Amino acid sequence: MNYSSKGKERGTIVCIHGNSSSAKVYDDLLASKDISQTKMAIDLLGHGNNQPDNVDFNEYSFSAQRQFLLENIKEIDDEILLIGNSMGGHLAIEISTEIPQLKGLVIMGTPPLKKTVNVEEAFIPVVALNTFLTENPNEDEIRETLDKVILNKSKIELVTHDFKNTNPLVRKAIAIDLMENRLFNQYLIFTELNLPKYIISGDADLSVNREYLERVKNACNESCKIIDIQNCGHYPSLDQPLKFIDIIKKVATEIFD
Repeated sequence: MNYSSKGKERGTIVCIHGNSSSAKVYDDLLASKDISQTKMAIDLLGHGNNQPDNVDFNEYSFSAQRQFLLENIKEIDDEILLIGNSMGGHLAIEISTEIPQLKGLVIMGTPPLKKTVNVEEAFIPVVALNTFLTENPNEDEIRETLDKVILNKSKIELVTHDFKNTNPLVRKAIAIDLMENRLFNQYLIFTELNLPKYIISGDADLSVNREYLERVKNACNESCKIIDIQNCGHYPSLDQPLKFIDIIKKVATEIFD
């Protein structure tokens, strides 16, 4: 885990990154002095500094990632705001009902999926994004993909390093989980979760079907808000860090008051 300094007010903000990324995408949030709660970000298995030795792809499955997250989060003796980007958002949804101290949930780049997985309804088909499900993509494929998902080109080096540093078996495991329909019914979990929920939507996120997000929100019976960010792709914390921090500050104030 990567920690910021201990917050002055009650509440802990737990951040989960996406596929082939790392906790570093939340560095600006962790460093922010505008948010008075404790802030932390977790490197998922096979990502960032969390690189177990001698494991097979099954140990990077959604099931393994869920268990890893819950084992770490259960150690937190505080109320929690959970934030997940992309795959991190899907995982956040899937563990949300098992965190008694959870007070709010923020997802971004994450359309809650149904079971059987409704990829064609929830996502916009972009061929280049298949790179995130390819075990060993080449340099050109990585560059083309990341150029599409992030608008803030000053962060390309960071995102590229994270992608290359991720264990390739992670992408294999995710692809198999999707093909074999191993994910939970995230749509049902999310819409029935009885606490404040927020969907951050970048206007330039080429992968997520914005109309589907609206249908998800409408099914939540007023417990969900969509927050749109202009000039923002798949990584709000990198594309619009100041706006992202401002959003999280307001959300934290709402749920921890």
